[in-house]
Amino acid sequence: MQALLRSLTSRPRLLAELLAASLLINILGLASTAFVMLVLGRYVPYGIDATLVTLSLGVTLALALEFGFREARRRLAAQALAPAALERGNAGFAALAGIRAAVFDRLPAAARADIMRAVDSVERSHTAPTLTALLDVPFSALTLLALLLISPALALIAGVGMALSVTVTLAGERWLRTRMANVQAAEQRGQHLVATVLRASDAVRAFNAGAWLHRRWSQTQADLAALRGDSVAVQGLISSATQFLTGAQGVAIIAYGAILCVEGTLSTAQLIGANILAARALAPLNRLAQLIEPLARAQWALRQLAEIARLPREQLAGNALRTLEGRLELSDIAFAYAGAVTPLAEHLSLSVPAGGIMLVAGPTGAGKTTFARLLLGLAEPLRGRILIDGMDMRQMSLEWWRRQVCYLPQEPDFIDGTIADNLRLNHPDLDDSALYRAIAQAGLKSWLDTTAQGLDTMVEDSGKRLPPGLRRRLGLARALAGNGKVCVFDEPTEGLDDEGRAAVYTALRQLAAEGRTLILCGNDPALAQGSGMLLDLGCKPVPRVVMAKEAPGHA
Repeated sequence: MQALLRSLTSRPRLLAELLAASLLINILGLASTAFVMLVLGRYVPYGIDATLVTLSLGVTLALALEFGFREARRRLAAQALAPAALERGNAGFAALAGIRAAVFDRLPAAARADIMRAVDSVERSHTAPTLTALLDVPFSALTLLALLLISPALALIAGVGMALSVTVTLAGERWLRTRMANVQAAEQRGQHLVATVLRASDAVRAFNAGAWLHRRWSQTQADLAALRGDSVAVQGLISSATQFLTGAQGVAIIAYGAILCVEGTLSTAQLIGANILAARALAPLNRLAQLIEPLARAQWALRQLAEIARLPREQLAGNALRTLEGRLELSDIAFAYAGAVTPLAEHLSLSVPAGGIMLVAGPTGAGKTTFARLLLGLAEPLRGRILIDGMDMRQMSLEWWRRQVCYLPQEPDFIDGTIADNLRLNHPDLDDSALYRAIAQAGLKSWLDTTAQGLDTMVEDSGKRLPPGLRRRLGLARALAGNGKVCVFDEPTEGLDDEGRAAVYTALRQLAAEGRTLILCGNDPALAQGSGMLLDLGCKPVPRVVMAKEAPGHA
């Protein structure tokens, strides 16, 4: 609730306009009550038609003005909320794209997906109708003041009813807040199971995991149903309590008002008007009680977004070298899988000269992919330094550095866009001739010639629909399009046929001839033939660094 109102504080003029509109709406809203009282008090006893016509025209004008001010306030409220909504959406997406990779790796999959769901949850609650409902709450005092002018005693009864309603609402909000957090956590577990089925559909079917997942799903849904039932019960109790207070207040107003009428200190018209005003004063508070559940969800989502906002971001700002030679140096490096305690390697020190070629070998799980990600700044060492031409990577702009690297990951992922879009990601200014050259180097020209759209062929579902070999070659083309001074290729020939491997070998020979620094991760013996040095990650805990002439078995 505070976050919703806080969006107005930075725009005092707009806040003043909203408050002025709310004041006028609530003043004009009293006209219908005055109309009832005057008709009963002036027209009914005397039957003068002109009085009825005048009163009817007056209240109709008041209702028309109230409608106009309500519409104006709704638009002002939407205008007031729009910047905050845009900022939250941008911040949520920026968090997804900009959280430091090493930190992002440690986030559970469900937590990553929930970032934009949290934004959506806030926007579904922080709406113009919700804001205008909150703005009407303090103006209940205006209605109470009007009732005070009719009868101080009845105003006191209404005031007590309002105080009790506020107490119930605030207590219910605190009560519901914890329960909504439990509901959201259970919903996350269910979403995680759904994501597992969608991501690993083949594994689910091939290994008959459906029954196991279904049992977990059933238990999760049972827990969720119980938690939701508890929350609904609390919300229902709050609603029932506010309805009881409304009814009890009406009874008290009518009962005591009847006594005052018998005593002659209050007219029947005033009693009816007082009852209408008392109900009107309580209406914004009852509406507030109905907003507890969506506002509690929004509050929980805002806390999520605040936690995400505190996570470290990618180091896009930093130093950049005027010219890059491509010399790499690792000093006393230790690294591990994301979230792991035991290092994959430690006390690793080596130096790769500009234009040098190093093969990174080792069995599955030895850390070849993690090592490649270290060089891109996608993973972080537990200790030690990585130097590029003598400059510490921690002082560099990662955005600049990644533009200097031709990177082929073990499992290439792509954006949903055209082939041209994907090849230009790191270098938007590349012309079509550069893209066609990279396509040809990757051995994809014959395939591209068979497509109807060529470079405009769409890549969908992050490229998962493409055959693995084709996806890897497209990843190679993306790497080669960058024309970087340093090349980091992770398992470049894995899963390729003879033609695909030949294309990779040709591309590597050309890159070596051009003086690029090559870091090749993999166990393909052919990759070792031109390597000047070998990094054996299979040697634990301190990897072995061997120059080519010392390791003929790897040549």
